[in-house]
Amino acid sequence: MANGRIAHTRAPVVPGISDSVRVTAGDLLFISGQVGFEADGSVPSDFVRAIELTYAELERALAAGGATYEDLVRVNVYITQLDQDKLAMWRRTRNAIVQVAEPSASTVIGVHSLYNGATIEIDAIAAV
Repeated sequence: MANGRIAHTRAPVVPGISDSVRVTAGDLLFISGQVGFEADGSVPSDFVRAIELTYAELERALAAGGATYEDLVRVNVYITQLDQDKLAMWRRTRNAIVQVAEPSASTVIGVHSLYNGATIEIDAIAAV
């Protein structure tokens, strides 16, 4: 089987999220949790700004490993106090930033708290 999304006939379709991705790869890049802080080290007061900064950190980590968003095969997103409004903000913002034809397998997890007061954290695996 070639690399790519695996469609499950019984799984509900959620736009922009893939539940299974098959990858044959020699090298994997494991990216620990990335958080987005302002230049002064403070947590952004605006959640959309926090999402943008977190994805900028993820992009820097990918680039350091010779990868791009296109190479992502697994993403975990942790959001504090997750509700439908925050989920919708994350989806809109992520979709504007990560414009890939076949998204990685991903999970969004609501958590009580994150490092140093962050409101969103992302860890990922890329095939490079």
